[in-house]
Amino acid sequence: MKKEKPHYLGHRKRLKERFVNNPSSLADYEIVELLLGYVVRGKDVKPQAKNILAHVGGIQNIFKISDDIEGVGSETVLFFNIIKDLFRRCEYSNLRENETILNSPTAVFKFLKFEVGFDDVEKLIAVFLDSKGRIKEYKVLSSGSVNESYFPPKELAKQALVRDAVAVILAHNHPSGNLKPSQSDIRYTKNVKNALELVDIALVDHIIVTKNGFLSFKQEELL
Repeated sequence: MKKEKPHYLGHRKRLKERFVNNPSSLADYEIVELLLGYVVRGKDVKPQAKNILAHVGGIQNIFKISDDIEGVGSETVLFFNIIKDLFRRCEYSNLRENETILNSPTAVFKFLKFEVGFDDVEKLIAVFLDSKGRIKEYKVLSSGSVNESYFPPKELAKQALVRDAVAVILAHNHPSGNLKPSQSDIRYTKNVKNALELVDIALVDHIIVTKNGFLSFKQEELL
């Protein structure tokens, strides 16, 4: 007697066909289901896809996936982290192709969203610019709690000088999702600006990043 194929194999094939013909016809959990099919073999992953979205709070939070979620292993977490890094690299490449980002905090945010926007730990980043306002390099300066995340302003100035930077954009994430700058954020920004001015380097902006949006100190006239 011929053994029947598992039902989910036919279902997975139909999902792929629907995606090819009309991607927008798939529900969010079905997109996650399709992705899981490439890393989880030999089982129906629809319940797992729904469970993941329920735990992270929707497709917009998919990159918060962790192995704390029942049924999610390290390979699945790695798979989604690879996808997130692909997005980060695409946005960073777009950013580097821009002639100037001096007046484009939105472009900076699109890249930083995938760098730190989904992180649960606060990180401080410096984006170093050349004389034409183009990116020379970026660097994660520190990682930790709010009080530990601040990098000594004089050391930041040294980092900029080593890279022959003419200007710097500062950025950090707020894991809480709250975009409002704290008083310590504002004080630190002023200290960095003063330290950079001593070596004739401009602080162009300080951008607070979350997964859903950003706040530009320059736009808010906080610089």
